[in-house]
Amino acid sequence: MKKILIISSEYTGHGHKSVHTALMQSFEKLYKEKIECKVINGFTLGGAEFIAAERLYNTCVKYFPNLWNKIFRFSFKNKDFLNKNNSFSIKRRFLKIIKEYKPDLIINVHPLFSGSLLNIIEKKKLNIKFFIIITDLITITRIWFDNRADKIISPSKEATEYMIKNGIDKEKIMTFGLPVREGFKSPIDSREEIREKTNINGKLKIIILNNSEKNKRLIYIIKKLYERFNCEVTLVCGRNKNTFDKVTKFFSSKSYAPTIIGYTQELPRLFSENDILITRAGPTAIIEAINCIIPVISMGALPGQEEENPIYLQQNGLGYSATSTDDIFDKIDLLLENNGENLIKIRENQFDYYGRDVREKIVHYIAESIL
Repeated sequence: MKKILIISSEYTGHGHKSVHTALMQSFEKLYKEKIECKVINGFTLGGAEFIAAERLYNTCVKYFPNLWNKIFRFSFKNKDFLNKNNSFSIKRRFLKIIKEYKPDLIINVHPLFSGSLLNIIEKKKLNIKFFIIITDLITITRIWFDNRADKIISPSKEATEYMIKNGIDKEKIMTFGLPVREGFKSPIDSREEIREKTNINGKLKIIILNNSEKNKRLIYIIKKLYERFNCEVTLVCGRNKNTFDKVTKFFSSKSYAPTIIGYTQELPRLFSENDILITRAGPTAIIEAINCIIPVISMGALPGQEEENPIYLQQNGLGYSATSTDDIFDKIDLLLENNGENLIKIRENQFDYYGRDVREKIVHYIAESIL
């Protein structure tokens, strides 16, 4: 039985956890008798200070996005400094796990643990393969990159070009796309089905995925959607109880109300049942939507690591980037004009997207490297 150790995180956004969950699901499904996988939160390797820093991530990106942008830019220019200090902090616990688990391969899905772990592996002359799966789509901090890795799995063609320009050996990179969790799959099996299965004349179904948005903005968006369109709106609040309570209370006195959902494991079904997704342009949300063939309207992006995602979305014909809150409604008008031709076109582009349904391809590739 071969062993894989996956280094991830729990509280630095949804993407890292989503990717390691997708990998675990596929290894269990395809290589249950041949490969054992273990996931650890890389921040626990650094002790109390690292754990506290991880917990501050969501607060920082919600209330202090410009500060987060400065932190992100700092990582661009201070890669070696960060790696050296991180290596010192995580060395003891990391070596203990290696001694106990004895992995054949390490897969890193968080930027803070690429160079820092490779420093330790190199210094201790450990004979362990090391893969990096990059979870940012376009705007990628250089702290992800390290030519000492055996392979780097790239999320996009643009990311691959960027890595090569920044000194990563071309033969180290495999361009697949981002793996997504079980269930994020379209019910459409052929391009020809798209037109007949696209809701053109019925009531428009819109889902809003809350990614640390302020309650006032969410309420404004929902109100305007009902004013301008014949629609049904679903708001997914995740674990944000404050948003759930505030939005529920506001619409309790109205003659109309969205369906408001807290934390749910039903996102694949919700994506497949709705016509349009409105969300911040996080890489995971974008790729999960593409896998389900639901057009995306970006209502913004986190400065730094997500800022080019809305542009990528629009340039590749996978959705639209809204330049303001009110522009969200204009973009919906654009999707619906000419009897929904743009809605259909975007769904066709998503169906043809090279990075769709890549999870099993990635897992097969990884497995072949150790079997």
